[in-house]
Order: sequence, then C-alpha cells, then structure tokens
Amino acid sequence: MPRKHDDRRTFLKSVGAAATTVGLAGCAGLGGGPERDTFLLGAVTSLSGDLRFGGGVTQRGYDMWADTINREQGGIEIGGDTYEVEVEYADAQSNPSAGADAASQMINDGADALLGPYSSNVTLSVCPIAEQNSMPHITGSAESPQIWQEGYEYSFGTIPTVSIIGNEATSALLNLEPQPESVYVTGVNEPFSEATAVSMRTAAEDAGVTVENYELFPRDTDYTNVVSAAQNADPDLHLHGGHIGSHVDLVSASEQLGYTPNGFLMHYGVNTGSYKDGSGAQAPYTFGATVWIPSVDRSGGVLFDSPQAYADAAEAAYGSAPDYTQAGSTAAGIVYQEALTELNAAPPLSQDDKDELIGILEEIEVNTFYGDVTFEVGGEYHHNNINTQTLLIQLGEDGSPTIVGPEDAATGEANYPVPAWDER
Repeated sequence: MPRKHDDRRTFLKSVGAAATTVGLAGCAGLGGGPERDTFLLGAVTSLSGDLRFGGGVTQRGYDMWADTINREQGGIEIGGDTYEVEVEYADAQSNPSAGADAASQMINDGADALLGPYSSNVTLSVCPIAEQNSMPHITGSAESPQIWQEGYEYSFGTIPTVSIIGNEATSALLNLEPQPESVYVTGVNEPFSEATAVSMRTAAEDAGVTVENYELFPRDTDYTNVVSAAQNADPDLHLHGGHIGSHVDLVSASEQLGYTPNGFLMHYGVNTGSYKDGSGAQAPYTFGATVWIPSVDRSGGVLFDSPQAYADAAEAAYGSAPDYTQAGSTAAGIVYQEALTELNAAPPLSQDDKDELIGILEEIEVNTFYGDVTFEVGGEYHHNNINTQTLLIQLGEDGSPTIVGPEDAATGEANYPVPAWDER
C-alpha cells in the first residue's frame, strides 16, 4: 500500500525539478554534493545585531543536540553505519535580507537540511529560500502565525505559533482573582510581536474585558511616553508583545513613573537570564508565557530523560539555564535525527532523499523532553507543532519561575495583584 505522503512526494519532486531548471539552488544543495561521512545541517540565526541574544539561544539549542548525539551515540545510524552531525552556522545579522542570503549560502555549501533562525521576521525571509530550493527547514524558535499561514511545504516549526501561546497565556491570567476588567495592550512593530499583541487583545475581547488601548511601537521607542499614556488609562493589566529589550525598557519606565497595574504579562523571554539581568530588581512578579520550563511535568524521550535532565545538561555545558527557545531548538534537532533514521539514507542527501524526508516529517511523532512533537498538515497552522501546552509563569522574588496557569498545569499560586514598586 502506498504511503500517505506519496502524492506529496510527487508534488515535491516537481517543485524540486522546477527549482533545478531555473537555477535557484547551488549544485551541491540539489545534487547531494561531494561525498562526506557526516550529516551537514546549515543553521541560519542572528549571531550579530539586536537579536543576537536570541540567536545565541538557538545556537546553544542546536549545538546541544549535535554535541549530545555525537558524544553519546556517535551520530545517526544509517544501514549499520554511524554518521556524526555537523552544524555549520551562517549569521543572519538580525536582518531579513541577510537571513535570506545566509540561507542561500548554506544551501550552496551543500547542506542536507536547514535549522532555522531565532526571529519570525528573519524566518519569513528564509522560508521562501528553502521553498525555492526544495530544502528541508525546521525552525526551533519562530512563532509568527504568518509563517504557517503561507503553507510552505519545506518549512516546519517545533514551537506553537504565538497566536496560540499569547492567547492561552492571557486567558489564564484573566482567570485570576480578582478578575480584571480592563487591559492595556502594547507591542513592538514587527511580525512576531504584533502577532503576540493581537493574540493578547483577542483573548481579552473574547473574555469581555475592556481593551483600553492597543498600540504598536518601533523597537527604539521611548517607553516613558508609552508608560505615561498607559498610566493615564489606569488599566488592571498591561499586556506586552516584544523581545527582551522592550520588556526591560517597559518595566524600567514603569518603575520610574510609578505605574503599577495589577500585573504585567510579557512575551517573549521573561524567564531568561537576559531579562532578569536587564531588569534587575524590577523582574520579580512579572508574568510570562512559555511552553517549557525545567520544572514542567513532561516525560522525556530521545536523548534526554526529562525536562530537568535537559536543563542540568544545558547548564553544565553553557553555565546558564535554558529557556523554551533553546529547548525547542534542541527538539528540532531531535526531530531531524528521528526522521533521518527513518529515511535511512547516508549523507549527502539527494533531492529525492530531501523530498522523502518532508513526507516523513509530516507524519512523524516524537516524544522528547520538550514535549510531543507532531506537525499539522494543511490549514492555518500548516507544518507547525501546535500540540505543546502553553504555560503562564510568574517570576518569584528570587527570579525563579512558578507555573501559575492554566489550572491543570499550575505548580503554585500567583502573587496577584502584584505589589507596588515602593512595596517590594
């Protein structure tokens, strides 16, 4: 009986043939390249620029996978032989255009597959390159729903779209007592952050909570102006979508001006060392959205037995606690590992191998320390893993996170409403 993805393989082969005809990929990328005894994964991420912290997080995640499988298993076993994994990096420079060039570089260097960027705006430039060149691509980080709504056949993501994460975390926060009656929503004007802010606003509207304001700002905005406007609205909650720098600027300006709503919910990166170090004494009591922390109750699987086992190994390797982006990036490598084992083709991969790999990824189910990974096929979340549960966390006085929602996952009670700045 034919496999379920046989029709998809036929389509992918036609796409690959078209790409070859118009010369969209280098010969090494399309034909498998020179012989070698390693699987070559090209990783495109921001190693410089204002997103370099997040780029470093994804790099640690990808390296954690490659270093562990090479050290503990000697690589990936194919037909009785073992092939180590080599991850080669190209710097996206926190810029979509540079990210597209970096992806092309990795393909022309003969990569068997791609590991994706940290940010959504860079990922949105890399996905078309992967598509045009018929190159498998898994991102362990990007969360913008725009990526999956495009219906790319060659791109996959291990972290659920932020339209789910932001909505579910906000809904959990809105269930706390006393239930809030109003929210103020802000975000950074770029794809991921805008999608986050929209999801927060939608959750509030669906709950019948008044949205006092919804506004997006440039990355380099002066947050004293943002906070002044929010303070005049006097909301119960302030919800913010952005990267770590904007979170730090928001809470710093809030303390400076004495703006204390009952709580701040921010996404992404509340549980990172960068946010805690950047905001210092302002970090405690912040609410955040995540899909993984070391204390979450999930079974382990391939390579790591549990979330805590992964966290311990990562901290020993890098001297810092991993966040969910690092975990999701390691999970992306594990998914490739399992798919390549099923493919059972030695490197370098031919185009037929890569097309077959896409079919395997569409059907794969992998149990990992990060959670179960399966990819949607079709619909608005095409090739996104939407199965990992969203967690609402709150930082304690010592900066440690507690899962405070949803109720079935909570490990502690929220400190809510949060203390005023002068009472901490």
